[in-house]
Amino acid sequence: MLTEQALQWLVDLHSGSAEAPTWDAYLQWCEASPQHQHAAHAAERLWERLGSALERPPAPSRKVPLLGLALAVSLAGGLYWQAQGQGWVADQMTALGEHRTLNLADGSRLELAPRTRVDIDLEGDRRVVHLYAGELFVQVAADAQRPFEVLAGNGRMRALGTGFDVRREGEQVRMVVTEHSVRVTLEGDPQAVDVDAGQAVQFGPHGLEGAQAVDIASATAWRRDRLVFNQQPLGEVLEQIGRYHRGLIWVRDNDLRRLPVTGVVATGDTDAQLQLLQRTLPLRVRQFPWLTVIERDDARRK
Repeated sequence: MLTEQALQWLVDLHSGSAEAPTWDAYLQWCEASPQHQHAAHAAERLWERLGSALERPPAPSRKVPLLGLALAVSLAGGLYWQAQGQGWVADQMTALGEHRTLNLADGSRLELAPRTRVDIDLEGDRRVVHLYAGELFVQVAADAQRPFEVLAGNGRMRALGTGFDVRREGEQVRMVVTEHSVRVTLEGDPQAVDVDAGQAVQFGPHGLEGAQAVDIASATAWRRDRLVFNQQPLGEVLEQIGRYHRGLIWVRDNDLRRLPVTGVVATGDTDAQLQLLQRTLPLRVRQFPWLTVIERDDARRK
């Protein structure tokens, strides 16, 4: 998100090593669009709220201890997420690490992963679940007169069978069909796509990707307190781990986000899992209260 990017800029600028080109690059980033300017102002307001310890350095040579910087970023991030969450209202919201199962009035069963927000509407001639954030699995009770749909991002998923899983991260949505099939329709596109059991699709503002075969057990492992990854980018892995991890996870080097990761993560002890990543990848994990910093370890880089 843009506000997170702006906070990362502020961290670099307050590190004590920022020189004129870095300041120039930040100004260019701010001027890229009105949205960038708004994000920069929001991040700077959050930074200022931390008090005099985080005053803007008068010269590039001023030093800020890493631990103090880490605490600053964690507090700024906490304020950011708090501000972002104000005004959010949903029928069901799960907290950090919380897994909730709902038995709906129509006989369907809904499972919510951590940090998930949904609205549920079972009235009228349709049954609708609106997924705003997070991940869910739904086992649909048959009712030919009242179709069951999940709305997420710019897509509508109508159950033609019984079971499917939907994950939403921002405006990007991934759906996995576990039983029978699901019909997917995007806003502004009359062409519907039927996705069968054992297949997954992804969609967002840029359209719908073709269905691909997927291992159902791996794709829905979160229901068994596991996360399974197969050559997935580290950035995506950390986003999923973040649903169970207290505090922010911040990657200093964007190139690290593209590192492929394969393995199984136990969601009950994310600190240990992050240390495991450190042992198997050319990176270093530095943990502070409410902040975990992931950075490149050049000494181990192959």
